[in-house]
Amino acid sequence: MIVPVALSLSILLPAIAGVVCLVRGGGPESRKLLSSIAIAAGSVTTLLTILVSLEVLPDGGRIVISLPSPFGVSTFSFVVDTASVVFGLIVSFVGTLIILFSEGYVSPMNKEHPINEGYGWFYGMMLIFMASMMGVVYSYSLITMLLFYELTGVCSWSLIGFYFREKKSIYGAEKALFITHLGGLFLAASIPIVYHYTGGVTLGHLSALPPQAKAVAILFIAIACWSKSAQLPFWTWLPDAMVAPTPVSAYLHAAAMVKVGPILLFRAVQYASPLGPKLPLVLGVMAIATMVYGLLMYVPQIDMKRLLAYSTITQLSYMFLALSFASLGVTEGLKAAVYHVWNHAYAKALFFLTAGALAYATGSKNLTDYSGLIEKSPLLATSFGVAAFAISGVPPLNCFYSKFLVFTSGFQTYALWAKVLTLIAIGESVCCFIVFLYWFIKCVLNKPSKLVSEAQDITLSMKLSLAILIIMCLASAYILYPLLPTIGFAGGG
Repeated sequence: MIVPVALSLSILLPAIAGVVCLVRGGGPESRKLLSSIAIAAGSVTTLLTILVSLEVLPDGGRIVISLPSPFGVSTFSFVVDTASVVFGLIVSFVGTLIILFSEGYVSPMNKEHPINEGYGWFYGMMLIFMASMMGVVYSYSLITMLLFYELTGVCSWSLIGFYFREKKSIYGAEKALFITHLGGLFLAASIPIVYHYTGGVTLGHLSALPPQAKAVAILFIAIACWSKSAQLPFWTWLPDAMVAPTPVSAYLHAAAMVKVGPILLFRAVQYASPLGPKLPLVLGVMAIATMVYGLLMYVPQIDMKRLLAYSTITQLSYMFLALSFASLGVTEGLKAAVYHVWNHAYAKALFFLTAGALAYATGSKNLTDYSGLIEKSPLLATSFGVAAFAISGVPPLNCFYSKFLVFTSGFQTYALWAKVLTLIAIGESVCCFIVFLYWFIKCVLNKPSKLVSEAQDITLSMKLSLAILIIMCLASAYILYPLLPTIGFAGGG
């Protein structure tokens, strides 16, 4: 009885709190109240997720909860297992840290973009975004997944376009909504295929599909995942979405929106594998093509947020690459995908919030304007270095361990192409390290620039968020590693 109630509340509570913030609205006089409501709602959602996790993590169990349906199929159903609570903790805990950071960032004191209004809209939509993502991570029915998939798109649209008076904000928001909704149409198209052959619409019914129908359904789901996660050929919306307030960008990249893709494909592969020789190859090639393209796009970027956008695109490719190995029946690929979703969430949240703190303090988003951070702000210098080297896969930071598991899962497959793609991914990781090492030296170790010398101090809430994320970049891999054996393939209707 505890699990259904806690699960329901973890979706409903942030949604209700978000509506309260939207209705309350108000100007600067309401800023503190609204941020307190949002922090409290996120914190309670995190505690509820931990409560749910206690029922399944000890033995790696699985609980399926289906609501009564008049149509004879599981229209609304949810699954609780190790993966869903891991994803849920990312959405709720990282989301709460980002909202805590926002308490200082979303203010008139922001040098880069002073914010004097729209506090109810910002915090309200962030909480509804959290609720939508909680729905995604627990979805077991494809119809349920589609509903929350589309809700995340609406939330991202509303937040990317937060600076609604600016044309580039409207353009970025509409572009994100259009491209990700296009992917949603493919997810919707997979549902009648599954129902026609199996009489059901849950993830478990994917395993009962005949081979050709399964290939088509999984390909449609993969297209939906690629559009949501800005993989080729859908990548263009994500760099343009960087017009959003930086906490929104942090949530999009670390724990929401783009993470819908790997979460959804993980579920499809978990229940449908093995997929045969051709579709895994398609998944792997698409992942590597996106990874290499994203790496090439690192070079011309001086806007820190756009650089991080391309970094996210490549890091998501690691998750999709691991899932291509998993679709061949390699369990380590499933584990590697979940592991990298988890570790990347903390590293990318830290990197984006560091970018936000620098923009707040200096008024600039350009990496070329930052220099000498170690003298002016040891905390920002540390957070920049930890985030950069974590994303690059430098030990003992968290992403090293999940990248390593991706590589080993590739070498464990029987397919030659998987080994070749793994070698390319290793090369990308080395190049990623070189790029971020260059910017670390330029931004952290040189003499302070004029903007850095004149930078204002960041708030206590911003410092606290950065400090916790630095700790998690050191600890997250060790926290999840003991639970990896409980992640594996599933089946049944």
